[in-house]
Amino acid sequence: MPAITLKKIIVIKVFIVIILLVIFVAGATSRYINISKHAEASQCRRNQVIVETALAIAYAESLAVGSHQFPRSLEPSMFEDGQIPTCPIDGTPIIYDRTTGTAFCPNHIEEHERIY
Repeated sequence: MPAITLKKIIVIKVFIVIILLVIFVAGATSRYINISKHAEASQCRRNQVIVETALAIAYAESLAVGSHQFPRSLEPSMFEDGQIPTCPIDGTPIIYDRTTGTAFCPNHIEEHERIY
């Protein structure tokens, strides 16, 4: 029976370390993907709140002149940075219901829905 040489022991240890690294990377990658999806959903919900806040201000301004309606469309000038907030998935602008002033994810992704 051949003896186990130092070279074989080193190869086995390196192989074990590589396997452990692959397992670690696989676990870390799946966690990163979950965290990334959660961050995108949170950002979309925050953008919906930003749109609703701008709509509330526009509605209050319309009340001041005797009108009782939300704006027909979102305008970049309604937002501090001059850009209409979007869903971070694909950059589609947040949509809203003109009768209620409620904003929604344009992609209708369940995780992006806000609880009212």
